[in-house]
Amino acid sequence: EEIIFTSGTTAAVNLVAFCFGEAFVKEGDEVVVTEAEHHSNIVPWQMMCRRKGAVLKVLPVDDSGHLMVEKLDDILSERTKIMAVTHISNVLGIINPVEEIIRKCHDKGVPVLVDGAQGAVHCRVDVQDLDCDFYVFSGHKLYAATGTGVLYGKRKWLEVMPPYMGGGEMVGTVGFDKTTFDNP
Repeated sequence: EEIIFTSGTTAAVNLVAFCFGEAFVKEGDEVVVTEAEHHSNIVPWQMMCRRKGAVLKVLPVDDSGHLMVEKLDDILSERTKIMAVTHISNVLGIINPVEEIIRKCHDKGVPVLVDGAQGAVHCRVDVQDLDCDFYVFSGHKLYAATGTGVLYGKRKWLEVMPPYMGGGEMVGTVGFDKTTFDNP
């Protein structure tokens, strides 16, 4: 009930950025990404921020490529709506302290999307233990077919985010004046 199959990590990030943004982000709000992100976990958030009039903030890395997690408390604010962070850097192979990042964000009421494109391959991932709100990865990294991916989302978020696309079997009822949607 908390898994959505997608065409890959990029599609899953785009799905969350669009739907979460539609539901929860307004002008002047903030989204946090890290300096270590793959383009697939930067560009969808930039697009959403541009569309909604929000601000994209960046958690920097130090000279060795490690996230400067100690700066997160200063970056997060009452306007921060979500943070996106890669589990493992696709460039340096650094395993980021996502547990600590998630805890710090949750302490301030900020949900977290973890880009697990590398993490799902190289780590034993338990999304409930991590307590992340969203976890995304591509199937081909795990020897599944190209064009497959997974979005894990806590049901509490999936239930309140609007659909990304419409039609098909996602509907409860359809009328020309109103459509209701099926459960996530």
